[in-house]
Amino acid sequence: MSSVSKDEHEAFKQRLVEEVLGPNSGNKVSMEKVVMIIWQFRDDPQVIKFMTRFVSKFAGSRHVFDGIEFYLPQLAHMIIHLEAEWDDAILERFALVIAQQSLHFALQLNWILQGAIEDYQPELPDGSFNPDYHPIYYLRCIKLLTNMERCVVYRKPRSPELQLLYEKGKITKQEMQQLEQADRRFQALQIAGTDGVEEAFGGILLYKRKVRTACYKPKPWKTRYFAIQEHMLNCYNSQGGNLIRSMPLEGAEIKKIPTTETRYKHMFSVTNRNFEFRMRGSSEEDMEKWVKLLRDEADSKIVFGHMDKSVHRVNAEQDRIVSEMTPGQRARYEFFRDEREFVRRLTDIAEELRFKEPADRKKIAPTLMRHMEIKPCVYSPLCGSTEVWKRVHGVLYRDTRVFNTNERCPVIMYFLAARGEIGNSRKGGERDPNLDVTEYMHLRFDNIDDESSNGHSASELSVEDLETKPSSSVWNDSVVNRDDITESPRSKMMHDSFSIPRKLAARLEGTANRRRSYLDTATDINHVPILEGSSNNRLPVAGGISVGRSSILSPQKGMIIGDAHRGQIAKDYIDKAKQVVCGGESWSEKSKRMLEEAKFKPEGAEVEVVGLMSKSNDDLRQEVFIMQMIHYYKSVFARANIPVWLKTYRILSTSSSTGLIEVLVDATSIDGLKKSSKFPYEEGGMRAYFEQTYGGPKSKAFKEAQQNFMRSLAGYSIISYLLGLKDRHNGNIMIDTRGHLMHIDFGFVMGMAPGNDFSMERAPFKLTKEYVEVMGGFGSECYKEYERLVVEGFKEARKNSQIALGLVEIMMYKSKYPCFTGKFGNGVALKKFERRLMLHVPDDQVESRARALIKQSYDHWGTNFYDKFQKWSNGYAI
Repeated sequence: MSSVSKDEHEAFKQRLVEEVLGPNSGNKVSMEKVVMIIWQFRDDPQVIKFMTRFVSKFAGSRHVFDGIEFYLPQLAHMIIHLEAEWDDAILERFALVIAQQSLHFALQLNWILQGAIEDYQPELPDGSFNPDYHPIYYLRCIKLLTNMERCVVYRKPRSPELQLLYEKGKITKQEMQQLEQADRRFQALQIAGTDGVEEAFGGILLYKRKVRTACYKPKPWKTRYFAIQEHMLNCYNSQGGNLIRSMPLEGAEIKKIPTTETRYKHMFSVTNRNFEFRMRGSSEEDMEKWVKLLRDEADSKIVFGHMDKSVHRVNAEQDRIVSEMTPGQRARYEFFRDEREFVRRLTDIAEELRFKEPADRKKIAPTLMRHMEIKPCVYSPLCGSTEVWKRVHGVLYRDTRVFNTNERCPVIMYFLAARGEIGNSRKGGERDPNLDVTEYMHLRFDNIDDESSNGHSASELSVEDLETKPSSSVWNDSVVNRDDITESPRSKMMHDSFSIPRKLAARLEGTANRRRSYLDTATDINHVPILEGSSNNRLPVAGGISVGRSSILSPQKGMIIGDAHRGQIAKDYIDKAKQVVCGGESWSEKSKRMLEEAKFKPEGAEVEVVGLMSKSNDDLRQEVFIMQMIHYYKSVFARANIPVWLKTYRILSTSSSTGLIEVLVDATSIDGLKKSSKFPYEEGGMRAYFEQTYGGPKSKAFKEAQQNFMRSLAGYSIISYLLGLKDRHNGNIMIDTRGHLMHIDFGFVMGMAPGNDFSMERAPFKLTKEYVEVMGGFGSECYKEYERLVVEGFKEARKNSQIALGLVEIMMYKSKYPCFTGKFGNGVALKKFERRLMLHVPDDQVESRARALIKQSYDHWGTNFYDKFQKWSNGYAI
C-alpha cells in the first residue's frame, strides 16, 4: 500500500482484522475496513469468500447497506479487474446476493458495468481499434451483467413461502432472514455457475463491416474466423488468433440477402444498434447453418441485457419467456428494463441537442421533454437505497433549461414525483410518504401473487392491487436505531458457525496477548460513519412527512413549503440574496409554483418536484470518485466535530460518456454572481455584496453568512489541496443564498491541471484577496478561525490517511481515469497524494506546515493569472 514499509503494511493488515473481527469490534460493521481487508488480502480467495459472506449476513441493516452502496465503486472495480484472474467468482456472487436485496443497487452496478463494457470493447463506435481493448474484462462484464439481470428477475425462490411461515408464527423473524439470506446465496451460486465454458460454434466466413452511421467503404471482402461465444459474435483474424471485433447478439437481426439484391451468393447480414456485418458462407448449407444458429442466439432466453431496447425484435420465443414468468418476476423484469430505458432517454436528449444549432436548443429541448414517455414505475436514480422513494409521474417540460458549450449541451430537467402510494405494514397499512427506495420495491415487487395480476402487465398493476397485504420490512433494524446491530459481528460468526480462514484466524489468535508497538499509532484506523445526506432520519419532518428543499403538496395537509435550512439569517436577508443568486425565486418557492401549475398530479399521494442535469459526451466516472472522496472527508470532519462545511451531491455515470448530476439549488456560480446587475462590482466586490445583502458587519445575519463563507472556504481549502483540485475558475465555484462556497466540475484532480507542466495554478488552493476581505482581513477573529479550522481539518485528514490512501489505490489499479493514467499512472498519483498528506512530517511540525500552505496560497500570482486567462478565453468574471 503506497510507499509504507513491509512492517507498516503488515501492522495495517493486523489492525484491520482485529477491528472488524476481533473481540472489541463492538456491534458495528465498518464497511471501509471490510473493503480494505478484501483489497489487502486480494491474493487469498478464501479470505475474500469469508468476508463477503460475513458482510452478507449484516446487509439487512441499513447502516451496513449504506456502506455497501457508498463503497460500490471500489467493490465494482475489484469485481471487474481482480476476479477475472481467479478460479472462483466470489465477488460476483456477493454482488448477485446484494442485487437480490435491492433493485436500486442492481441498477447502480448495471451502469458501472455498462461503462466498463464500453472501455474494453474491441473497437470504438467510429469503427477504429480500441487501444484499451481487453477480451477478458470485456466478456466478464457482459457475463456479470447478464447474470445480475437474471438474478434480479428470478431471485429469492422461496421468499413467499418464508413470508407465509413467518406470518403464521411458524418461524421467527431472525430465522426467516437467515433462510432468505441462504436463498439469495444459493440463487447467486446457481446463476453465476450456469455460464461455464460453452462449446463455441465457429468457422471461416467472408465479410464486410458497416458502421450504422456511415457508408460502406470500398474495401475488398475479408476472410475471417467467426465464433458464437457467450451470446457474442466474435471476429478473429484466424482460428485461435486475436479477437478483432465483437458484436452482442442479444436482439440482433439476422437476414438472408437474396441474389436479387446482390451479385454475391450465400450472403446474410447481422445487425444491431451500432454495427452491421455482411457475410458470405461457403455454400447454401453453410449459410443456412449460420443463420439458424445466429437467430437462435439472438432469440435466446436473454430477453434483456446490456443493449438498448431499440434492437429487441418482437418474436414468439421472447413472448413465451416473458409469459412464463410469475407476476413478481415479470414486474421486476419490466421495472428493470423500463428504468434503464428511462435513464437512457434522459441522456439521449442531451446527446440529440448537442448536434443542434446552439440558438435552436432552447426551443427544441422542451418539445423533446414533452414527448418523453414515462412508464408506470420509473424514478430518479440520484439517491440511495435507504432514501425516500419518489416515483416519476410526469415531465414539467416548460421549465427545461439548456447550457450551451462548445462540446456538450447539459440539460436541466424537472419531473413531478409521487410519494406515499403504498401502505406500510409497520404503520398499520397506512400510506407512507417516507418509505425508502428498497422498502418500496420490496412491497411492490415481492408481494405480487397470481390473483393480483388478472392477466395484466405486472408493472401496470394498481397500487390497490399491490398493497394491504402484511409484509415484514426488508430491513432487520427498521424498528430500532438504524445505527445499531443487536448482535456483534464476532458473536454472530460464532453463532452461525463461520469457518474463519487460516490467515485471519492466525491474526486473531495473536491479538489478545500481542504487545502494542509504535506501529499501532502509525496505522490507527478510525471508523468513519458516512454522513447519509438526505436520508429519512436526517430530514426535517412536517406533520409526519420528511421534507427536503422542495415544497410538497399533500392530499391531507396541503402545500408544505420546502425546508430552507433555517439558521441565524432572517428571511428578509435571504430574500435579498435570492434576488442576486437565483433570480428572485428560491427553490422552495419555485417548486411550489411548479406544483400549483402542474395539471396532471396523481391522486392520493404526496407530490414534489425532482430535478436533475443530464449530460452526454462526458465521462463522469472520475467525478463520481472525487465526490466520493469529498463525502468521505466530510464524514471524517463531522466525526471529529470540526465545523467545516462541504457540499456533497449525487453524480451518476451511466456509461463511459453519459451521466446524471443532482441540481444544486439556491446557488449560482461566482461568475454568475458577479455578472448580476445587482452585484456591487464597483463598490467593493464580494465584501460589499455580503454587506449589501446581509447587513453591516455587526449584524447577526452578516456574521452568520460570514461564518458560512469561512467554514466552507476552510473545508474546500483542505479538500482542494489534498485531492489536487485544479481548474478553479469562477465558473467552477458556486455560492448559495447563505454564503456557502461550493466547488463543482472535477475534471482536473490529483495533480492534473490545464496546461499540464505549464499550468498557472501552482498554489496549494485558491485563496484570493477578496476571500480574505470577506472574512475581515488577517487580524480578524473570523480569519483566525479559518486558519484554525484548516489546521485542525488537515490534522484529522492525516489521522484518517490509511482508508483514504486505500480508496485511491483500489481505483488506481488498472484504471482508465485520466488522473491515474499517462504521467500520473504507475502509482505516481498515489505517491503525490501521500506526500500531500505529509505522513513523513513529525506531528509537532504539521501545524506550521499547514499554516505555510495558507500563506503560500494567499493572493498567489498563478491564481490571479489563471482567473485573468479564463476571463480572456471564456469570459468568466473575476
